[in-house]
Amino acid sequence: MNLIIGALKLQDKELVESCEKTLTELLGSKCTSDIITAVVFQLAQTDPNTFDWAWRNLYSLDACQHLIEGIVMFAVKKLINQGFILGQDFSLSPTGKIWLCQEAKAALLEKSSATDCIFLKEILQVPPDI
Repeated sequence: MNLIIGALKLQDKELVESCEKTLTELLGSKCTSDIITAVVFQLAQTDPNTFDWAWRNLYSLDACQHLIEGIVMFAVKKLINQGFILGQDFSLSPTGKIWLCQEAKAALLEKSSATDCIFLKEILQVPPDI
C-alpha cells in the first residue's frame, strides 16, 4: 500500500500505472484491485488533495473501475431501498455517473457515512433542469 500511496502523492500518473501493472503481474488483478480500493479509501479520509488528484486522473485504471462499479452499485441499492425508481428518479450513465433528482441525492447522502459521502459526491450528478 505504501508504494501506491507514495506514487499517488507524487501525482505521477505513469508511475502509478506502472505500479498497478507490476502489482497485477505479481498478485493478480483481484488483489491489486483490493489494494487500490484500500488506498483510495485511506486517501479519502487522510489526504483529500491526493484523493482528488487520483480520482480525476486514474479513472481509467482497471483497479479503479472496479471501485467505481462498486460505488455505483452501492448507491443504486440504497436508492432503490429508499423507494426511488430507476428511470424515474435516477438513471445510470455509461461513464459511471448517476443522474438523479435533488431529492434522491439529498436522501442518499443523508443516510450515508462521511466516507461514503466523499465517494458518492464524485459519482452523483443532478441535471440543471431537474
